[in-house]
Order: sequence, then structure tokens, then C-alpha cells
Amino acid sequence: MDCPIPSEDSLNWVCDYPEGDIRLSLDDWIDRNYDYFADLTPELRNTSLQLQGPCYPVIFPSVNVYWTCQFIARASNVSLKHWEQMGGVKVIEDIAIDQSIHRSINSRSSVLKRYVADVGKAWPVLLVCGGFLPLFLSIIWLLMIRHFVTGMPWITVIIFNVLIVSVTMFYYLKAGWIGNDAISPIIGEHDPYYHVSARELSHLHAAAVFMTILMIVAFLSSIAIVRRILMATSVLKVAAKVIREVQALIIFPVIPYAILAIFYMFWLSAALHLFSSGSVVQNDCGANCCAYDLKAKRLSCNSCCGYTLHYTSHIAAAILFHLFGGYWATQFFIACSSTVIAGSVASYYWARGETSAEVPFLPVFSSMKRLVRYSLGSIAIGSLIVSFIESIRFILEALRRKLKLFNSMPGSWFGKVMYQTSQGCLRFIGCVIRSVNRNAYIMIAITGKGFFKASEVATELIMSNILRIGKVNVIGDVILFLGKLCVSLTSALFAFLMLDTHKYKSAHNKISSPLFPVLVCWGFGYIVATLFFGVVEMSIDTIILSFCQDSDEHQGTAQYAPPLLIQTLDHQNNEMQRLTQ
Repeated sequence: MDCPIPSEDSLNWVCDYPEGDIRLSLDDWIDRNYDYFADLTPELRNTSLQLQGPCYPVIFPSVNVYWTCQFIARASNVSLKHWEQMGGVKVIEDIAIDQSIHRSINSRSSVLKRYVADVGKAWPVLLVCGGFLPLFLSIIWLLMIRHFVTGMPWITVIIFNVLIVSVTMFYYLKAGWIGNDAISPIIGEHDPYYHVSARELSHLHAAAVFMTILMIVAFLSSIAIVRRILMATSVLKVAAKVIREVQALIIFPVIPYAILAIFYMFWLSAALHLFSSGSVVQNDCGANCCAYDLKAKRLSCNSCCGYTLHYTSHIAAAILFHLFGGYWATQFFIACSSTVIAGSVASYYWARGETSAEVPFLPVFSSMKRLVRYSLGSIAIGSLIVSFIESIRFILEALRRKLKLFNSMPGSWFGKVMYQTSQGCLRFIGCVIRSVNRNAYIMIAITGKGFFKASEVATELIMSNILRIGKVNVIGDVILFLGKLCVSLTSALFAFLMLDTHKYKSAHNKISSPLFPVLVCWGFGYIVATLFFGVVEMSIDTIILSFCQDSDEHQGTAQYAPPLLIQTLDHQNNEMQRLTQ
């Protein structure tokens, strides 16, 4: 889109869409470069000279900023002189117009609309980097755990640090701190002296600072865990042996992945329908904006303030229930996946860690059958509790933001301390409940008990064996967490590379900023990795809880534990005794 620029020897005009007394076809209007001032009646010319339309003078240069023409506050002397000679009203030549348009373009709603539009334009990037790539990388990682388990912790730590540095450098590039590839809100060719600031660039600066801090913390943390990587290797060897024996575990996450993908398609369709079910109400303009109405042949101040979408109480309640139901369903599917994996691994453990007739044929499908027949109610209750706690925390946070807008937040230090304390307590309770639920799902798979009884048994076993299994479990979880970050960071890195091509930097596919699409790919990559890495996580947790259950049933001596697990835990006990002495 070419924006109007002042003429070098006359005065250009831009006129409204021709209607009413203006007998001009759309093609002629475009061919005339939107200028039919010469055909106006004396009355319409007079209103145009009063800046009330239907034609407006091109006195200030403008550039294409996000498909809207933004004025540059430097008037053309030639055009301004012609305007004054024609008897036009006095034009205030200051920065007010530029600031007004700049505020409109950089308003929160405008920025959010552009970010959402970026996601729509970059849907092939989201499909590749948020769907297929993390799926492929997660399967590769599981295969490498199966065949190269000894070196995987070291490989994971090294790749993680390389990836986080690479992604941080891309943020630096797009923020303009390195090189000359900073994002620009101006579309198309323009005078290099024209500079228009955009809030998207500020967001990239903040993201670059955050990534720098994260990179430093990640590097120092990697140094801190180097000495514990050998312990993680022992734990992963146990999980790798399970995966080798129960080979269906490698491809099982594809099932919940496909179920969640189908569910989200239907859920998103219903959400769009609900959000578009409100009534459109015209805003009350007052006298803040006016435009010449060609059909009514008068100046109108009632139809240029836009519209607002209002929801009835029933629709608002349906939207809240839909959002809560979506989160609950997500937790439910993930919990089902975890329980199936736990049941498969438990079959391996209680067969003494060897392939035997006691291990069911295709244990994954046997575990799925037990889940559907006996445990769906328990899984639904557990996922409901997590969803309920998270919903309360989200509602409190939304209320805090709303009160902040009205300057109604407690001003005293006591009020602020109480609020932060309540938020911290809710986060802590949410983390505890998620951990208890996870272990409860494992005990449901092992013992077949109900949710609350399984939670009680799992908590008792962990508390009585915390010193014995604590460090082993934590180090293994850290390595797996780094593995998830490796997959998601790779998705973000490839998203940056795809968005840096000519397709997304020009014409109608130009995105305002790579920030939002990259974050979406990063989030999707982490979710997909969580589904697949959950195989290893649940394998480790299930084996450790099975070990605790085995020890509890046999007076402190596990009878079914694999030798490698016993060796790892004995090494842990010896180290703890050495430290206490």
C-alpha cells in the first residue's frame, strides 16, 4: 500500500469513498489516486477546506505503518502554501498529530491485534516448528536414551547451553542490539530518515534482557550439576532398560498427542463461537470525532467511535465454563497418559526387571484397558482438583490486575505483604497438589486403589524414604527438564529462522514481530516434549515408588528391584552417611 505524499508543485487530496452526489465509479476513484476534489460542489469544497471532508489535503508526508498511513510531523512548504492560498483553516504544525496517531498505533489493543494477526500469518511456521519438529525431536531423544544412555546427560547439558545462547542472539538481532536486522513497523520502501517507534520493539528489548538473565542462570546451573550427572546417568539407565523392554512406550505418546490435537481443534472452534456470540453495541461518541456523511449531506459525530462487544450473563458464564473445561480436559488427558505409562512400567518392575511371562503382552494396551475399566473416575477427580486450584489462582490474579487499574490496591505494606503471601501460598499448594496427584496416579496404576487412598499411600511411602530416593529423583528430573528445554528451544530457533525469510518480512505476509509466533512455537514444543519425556519421567518415578512399595512389603528389603537401581540407591545411601558423619 502506497501512502499519500505531498506534491512538489501543487496540493494533492485524498477523498472519501465516492457516494451520494459524487458520481464516480470505484475504478475511476482509484485511477485518480483517490482525488476527486476538482469535481466537488462549492458546498463540499468549503467543508473540505474546513477539514470536515469529504476530501482532505495531503500536507504532511506519511509512511505505511502496519498497513495504516502515519503522518510525519514535517509539513511540506509547497503544499502548505497552496492550502493557505485556497483559504483553508489554519493547520497547527506541531507534533500533536504525530503523537495522537502514535498513541493509537501503540495502544495495547492494537498491539495485541497485531500479535494475533502474526500468529495467523505464520501458521505454517507454527505447524512445522510447533507440531512436527518437536514430535520428531522428542522421538529422537527417546531413541537416543534407549541406545546411548551413558552420554545423553552430557549431550543434553551441552546442547541446552548452545541453544539458549543461539536463541538469545536472535533476540539481540531482532531488537537491533547486534547487526542491522531490527524489526521495523514501516512496510515497504521509505525514506531512511523516517523513524517510527513501536511497542513491539520495546517488547523485544525486554525479551532480550530476560533471555540474557536466563542464559547466565542456565550456564551457572549447568556448572553446578556437573558433579551429579553420573548419578543421573544411573537413573536414566534404569529408565532406558524399561524402554528397551516395553518398546511400545516410545510411540505411545503419539496417542495422547493426537487426542489433544483433535480436542483443541473442536475446543477452539467452540471458543470462537462463544466469543462471537455477544451483541455489538455502538460506542457513545459525544463530540470527540466527526466526519462528513456524503449520504446525509451533513457533518456526523455519532458513527466514528467504533463498536464494543457486550456479553449477557449466560454467555459470560458459558465462556468461563468453556475455559475451565478446556483446562480440566487437558489435565485429564495428561493424567490418563501418565497412568498408562505407570501401569506399563509397574508390570516390568514386578516381573523382577526381566522379560518374562509375567509381563503382559503389549503392556501398554493392557494398562490402557485397566485404566478405562477401573480408574477413570479417580483420574477425573485428580485432574479436577488441580484445575480448581489453578482457576482460583488465575481469578485472584485477574482481580489484582483489575483493582490495580482503578488504583484500589492496598497501599499499606501490610496489605501488599498479605497479598503476595496469599499468592505464594496458592502457588505452593498448586505445586504440592500436582506432585501428590502425579504420585497418586502411579499408585493407582500399581495398586488399583481409589484416588484419595492412593494419594495417602504414595505420600507415606515418599516421606518414609525421602532421604533414600530424594536426590536421585531430583537429579533425574533436572536432566529431563533440560531435555524438554532443548526440544522447545530448537523449535524456537527454527521458528526464528523461518520467520527471517523474505516471505515474512515483506508485503502482506510481513509480521509485526517474531516474538509472539516464536513464543507460541516454544510453548507448543515444550508441551509436545512434556508428553514424550513423560515416558522417562513416569518410568523413573514409577520404578522408585514401586521400590518403596516393595521395601515396605518386605521389611525394608526390596525383592523385585533391578540390580542397577539397588546399586544406584546404595551409592546414594553411602554418600548420605558420609556427609552426616
